[in-house]
Amino acid sequence: MTADEGAACALFGDPLPAGFYRRVLRVAPRLELDVEACGARDAIVVVEDGVAELACRSGICRRFTRGSMLPLARVPVVRVRSVGTSPLVLIAVSRADPTPTDEFPRDCGSYVDC
Repeated sequence: MTADEGAACALFGDPLPAGFYRRVLRVAPRLELDVEACGARDAIVVVEDGVAELACRSGICRRFTRGSMLPLARVPVVRVRSVGTSPLVLIAVSRADPTPTDEFPRDCGSYVDC
């Protein structure tokens, strides 16, 4: 097992570590999911099936396929669209307590231009 596989198993395997919870989000083709409304703003999301198009506040869109891991808390995403021919299935893992515990500022990193 690689280090990446170990991290994925810890976050997306059963059981989850204490302090986290998992949701499965399904979006039919050509429909979209409002990130704020579904409560996934702070989640790390894995594309389990389908094609996800993330629409950022700036209007920029990017597509992701099966196996992509997306840190939604670090990206100014507004909507996630299902753009494939099959339903989009997302596995979202969030903290049970949404209060941030890290010391990094929100605009740290390369995602601020998204």
